[in-house]
Amino acid sequence: MATLSKLKELMSLPGAVAAGEFSDDGKLLAYYGDISEKAAEIAALMCAANKATGNMQVKGWSAYTGKDGFWPVQGFAVAAGKYAACIMGNVGVFVELDKADFDKTFETLSKYI
Repeated sequence: MATLSKLKELMSLPGAVAAGEFSDDGKLLAYYGDISEKAAEIAALMCAANKATGNMQVKGWSAYTGKDGFWPVQGFAVAAGKYAACIMGNVGVFVELDKADFDKTFETLSKYI
């Protein structure tokens, strides 16, 4: 489980607005940032759903192409509008697109998988 110090480390990343941890079924386990608990709960559901969808897609891709190495999904980013959700394992950080350093973000997130 991500500790508050880990979430605070994620919040120190360029452009970070919120960080959190979620269970595979989408339950919010912890969060830190300037968002409401309800928003964090919805974000946890969104992240778990995207991770599950990604795993379904890569399993299908591997079966179709015969190429291994895509499953399981380790991390992903979803970007829209002004923000991106960057996820590794079950920990993520929401960042402002115009301020984010994605290499640094995923390097930091990779510590938590």
